[in-house]
Amino acid sequence: MDTTPSDGTVVTGAIRPTAWRRACVACTRAKRQCTKQVPRCRRCLEKGLQCTYPPPRRPERLPTAEADGQSLHPNSATLQLDESLLATPAGIANTLGMPGDSVFSFFQMAEADLESLALPTEVELPGGLPQAAVSSDTMVSLQGAWFLTPESWITEFTEPPPTTLRETEKSLRQYIEQVQSWMRQWVTEGHSPLHHRELYSFHMPRHTQDAYTAMAMYINKTSEAEATIHRILEDRVSQLLQDQAVETSLGNASGDGLSIFDHMSRVQTLLCYQLVRLFDGDIRMRGQAEALIPTLFLWNKQMLEIAKDSLEHPELFLVSSPFNVNLQSNTSQTAESSLSPPKVVWRAWIVAESVRRTWQITNIVQEVYQFFKRGWSECPGRLPSTMRRTLWDAPSAYSWARELKGGKNPLLVPLVGLEEILPRISPMEVDDFNMAAIGLYGMEKVDQWLEEEGPNKLPLLSGLGIMSHAHSLH
Repeated sequence: MDTTPSDGTVVTGAIRPTAWRRACVACTRAKRQCTKQVPRCRRCLEKGLQCTYPPPRRPERLPTAEADGQSLHPNSATLQLDESLLATPAGIANTLGMPGDSVFSFFQMAEADLESLALPTEVELPGGLPQAAVSSDTMVSLQGAWFLTPESWITEFTEPPPTTLRETEKSLRQYIEQVQSWMRQWVTEGHSPLHHRELYSFHMPRHTQDAYTAMAMYINKTSEAEATIHRILEDRVSQLLQDQAVETSLGNASGDGLSIFDHMSRVQTLLCYQLVRLFDGDIRMRGQAEALIPTLFLWNKQMLEIAKDSLEHPELFLVSSPFNVNLQSNTSQTAESSLSPPKVVWRAWIVAESVRRTWQITNIVQEVYQFFKRGWSECPGRLPSTMRRTLWDAPSAYSWARELKGGKNPLLVPLVGLEEILPRISPMEVDDFNMAAIGLYGMEKVDQWLEEEGPNKLPLLSGLGIMSHAHSLH
């Protein structure tokens, strides 16, 4: 980052050469020698370029005390979590009354072993960048959390529902309209069924900020400014791809150097652009977006893989989250005041649930486009997601924890075998994200389900993509 005074002059007296710093991004792109000085190298200073240095390469992993059965922080206090937040209470793990061996049954939630995994003060993230996890003297255990069990991350691929071509096209169009309305909701309200209200409240990456502002311009565009907005969208996408290309050239081709949150934010950013440019109708934008379909599929795959790989080290769902970006290990706040036990679990769940939803929407949106273009597409696959409306809509960790303590199942269930699931779930319990996904199985079946629940449930049809033209992006 540049250290430039408010009057625009550059301070050159504080330049400090560093022998072990890698070449800056600008010099790497131009394939020029870099003097590796701060705040700017000589070339960037002379040309007035932004001088940004990449993170250091990942150091070799050294044997740790934990590998020998010893704690890294023997004197650290363990933060005692309410086990009801981590594991579903006995007796409600299978409230739908499904057979235990059924693939449609609820996942059996194991009791959390709060002593088996300790989160140290600093955890080395991919790329060698340690971050303060919670506080300087606090460790958190998430072992056995119901939303981090391996079986809840199994992707399901099924045959298409037995519907006519006309019914299929109608349900797919309504799904796209629904997702478009979520993008509008994100811009106007700051959250949506895809974007949790807390996800970007503490930190929003620059490329996500670009997508947010570009979407705001797009939904308010006029015919006179349409061409200009299209050029801005094109430039923003190019910048996103260039930034990722730099990461690739610096040795992060597989995305291993990115955290879970970094993966998710870049997928959500490119998805935002794809949702606009694939379905806008402009020939140039559509052609450019089609060329990026494999890229978004790849990023989406990498995001899910890093999340699955982190299940053995669930602390990564905390330290890779945006909530602790500015949290210093020497903070004066106590563990109880800075990050209470319910808030720890809540925020880890937000990251995990956001990964699930991002992966599913990304695959469905691009496969829907492929279907309309060539008349067929592959099954996008489904990940179990938390269906209970009150959990996603909870405004605070206290409200979220209260819903779990009330003897309610979180409804983390796969959508395969919908015939067995629908009769046992009330529409009032299901959030808009999963209502839209249920709508893909055929409107007639869902309409019957809603009708049987009583007239007061019919307004939930809005969650299936039935909306006016004014609520779409166009």
